[in-house]
Amino acid sequence: MTLLYPNDEETFLLRGNTYHEFNQFQNAINDFSKVIGFNPKNSEAIHKRANAYEQISDFKKAINDYEKLLELKQNDPDSEKLLSEAQTRLFELNREKKPPVITIKYPAPRNIGKLEIPGNTDQTSIKLTVVDDSKIDKIFANSKAITFSPDSLTSGFYVKINTKGLNKLQIEAIDVYGNNGVVNYTLVRTETTPPKAELISPYASDNGEIYLSSLNPNLYVEGKVSDESKIKSIMINGLTASFNPNLLNPKFSANINITNQNELSVIVTDIYNNSKKHLYKFNRSGAELLADNPMGKTWVVFIENSNYKSFTSLAGPKKDVSLMKSALSKYRIHNIIHKRNMTKRQLERFFAIELRDLIRSNHVNSILVWYAGHGKFINETGYWIPVDSKRDDEFSYFNINSLKASMQSYTKNITHTLIVTDACESGPTFYMAMRSIPKERDCGDKSATKFKSSQVFTSAGYEQAADKSQFTKTFANSLNYNDNSCIPIENIVTKVSAAVQKNSKQRPKFGKIAGFEDENGTFFFIKK
Repeated sequence: MTLLYPNDEETFLLRGNTYHEFNQFQNAINDFSKVIGFNPKNSEAIHKRANAYEQISDFKKAINDYEKLLELKQNDPDSEKLLSEAQTRLFELNREKKPPVITIKYPAPRNIGKLEIPGNTDQTSIKLTVVDDSKIDKIFANSKAITFSPDSLTSGFYVKINTKGLNKLQIEAIDVYGNNGVVNYTLVRTETTPPKAELISPYASDNGEIYLSSLNPNLYVEGKVSDESKIKSIMINGLTASFNPNLLNPKFSANINITNQNELSVIVTDIYNNSKKHLYKFNRSGAELLADNPMGKTWVVFIENSNYKSFTSLAGPKKDVSLMKSALSKYRIHNIIHKRNMTKRQLERFFAIELRDLIRSNHVNSILVWYAGHGKFINETGYWIPVDSKRDDEFSYFNINSLKASMQSYTKNITHTLIVTDACESGPTFYMAMRSIPKERDCGDKSATKFKSSQVFTSAGYEQAADKSQFTKTFANSLNYNDNSCIPIENIVTKVSAAVQKNSKQRPKFGKIAGFEDENGTFFFIKK
């Protein structure tokens, strides 16, 4: 019959019904599909094909047809009843007993049964995935229902959980068959302090400037991190720095191209995602300072101790350092390090380790160390007085012999060392041989810049020094009113000594540093 009427909708519908009546369901499905192909809105064919699918236990296709039928007959009670019956049958057919699998993706647990959360928050955001063969009905966090989208279960979704005062977290997921999966975690609160990064090379000044020593487009960056936790990543201008993630407070390094770049960005992130961005500005004037500077790369270190706990606080050091900085701004000084109110431990660490590393990494040629603060001379030993020193405890003072020992370990890397100390009683410990009358030096004496020098100039020998320093004032004026292209330290010593002795009982002392290599060179201040 279908051969005579190959495109007749009614013919195929009639034969489909016949096949269905005689339980030939696949043949019936084929004919009903033909009818639906002719007329997608033929509700009888859709209904009969859905029933045939049910008979061969293809419930998914049956459901699909019943849903199509509902779209055609929105208010047909019979269609809704058939759809409900098919859904029930499909539900039972697919029943399984596997519990849902719950995984916390963020923060990723580092230890079995332990979840690390920030210690400074009462609300924690976690990312979950829930995988199951069946639909998920409910999810709970510590017995409180969680709102979720079924589409996000396998890819992961975030939920905020109130963890105030809690030390445990339980996540439970229940599927439509009542199978439940449960995970339990002990909450471990982590530190929340962001890591600190400190550059070793190139050195950055207190105001965040990096004075570049050349116009080379490639810059080697080296530094160190301090943090309570291990470090996850260090990014320098978008590039991953090299470091050992297994070490606490690791050093890092990277070679970067700084062409057309005006700043250096260092972003350090620890394993708890505490992160801090350190931003530095490039100052390319340093390359110009080195261009024709016979002293090479010249650094100045100011130690300003004024706010004492046991000793009288001083007003002078702050003013004196400011005065000297202003005077030195006219000269070829590549970098200035300014340390304020240092404790004994800080002084020991700075000279033994930090300054050593900075000088080596940055290839410093000449260094001036200027100390302003209290000093002492006891039992043939000179001391600088740290701000945490105790008056009756000599051990709490910073021994100048320790300073010399620390600096000896790295002065072999530099040509010129000059120590200036504007403090009472601290002079004698330094000297190997005193120069009673400093030999005048000339700026044209190029050899004096090539040979090593290790010199010290102190505002007092055994005497007390005044808080209001004539020593520093005249030193700064010698620089400010110098009309020549440079001025050697000997010329400054002559001017300062005369002015100080005229105005006070102090007797400034100048000489070589005992134990340091000295080839009779000298320290020149070269004008810009």
